[in-house]
Amino acid sequence: MKRISAALIAIALMAPAPCVLAQGAGNAPISREQAIEIAQKEGMVHVLEIELDDGEWEIEGCNAEGRELEIDVHSHTGEILKYDLDRDMDDDCAIVLR
Repeated sequence: MKRISAALIAIALMAPAPCVLAQGAGNAPISREQAIEIAQKEGMVHVLEIELDDGEWEIEGCNAEGRELEIDVHSHTGEILKYDLDRDMDDDCAIVLR
């Protein structure tokens, strides 16, 4: 009886491990550099500020025309959650792009 109980306990302790590893593998957060690469693909040529806040990379920067661009990227999927391009040239971007 002790052998069966010990075997069942061992199986029970090992069983959840693969499930936890499988869930974590596809849910790894993207890095700061990966978030910047995503923003660059959307037209950002210079990053002014980036921060991770509430599961989103919030990236502020400039496009090639000197307009401010704000892009929020989901920190686990890389999905673009927000894309906001200013209509007019931004002073911070104009200085940076000179």
